Amino acid sequence: AIDTTTTSQSSDASNANTNTSKIKRTAPKNESGYARAERLCRKKKRVYDACYTVALSSKEEDCEELFDTYRSCFLKAMTKDMEKRGIQVNSGSMVGEFKEEVEDDE
Repeated sequence: AIDTTTTSQSSDASNANTNTSKIKRTAPKNESGYARAERLCRKKKRVYDACYTVALSSKEEDCEELFDTYRSCFLKAMTKDMEKRGIQVNSGSMVGEFKEEVEDDE
């Protein structure tokens, strides 16, 4: 006969471990602005990347809106980081152009 109590107990323990794995991770202490932007926007990038992969094979998928969402997230994070560090943004740079876009929308 097979003892099922240990199997049941171990699966309960693994379920308990998966529930605790959703703890919010803290950012590394010396995280660069680029790494922070990547971390904050990684879900949006994954969605865009998946759409783009499908678009390459089907040529029917339009991923422009997903790209714009990811781009906006990334550049917003970079803008905040640069402002926090007191870095002047060149108006001809991507971040500078993004800041102008945002100001025009307001």
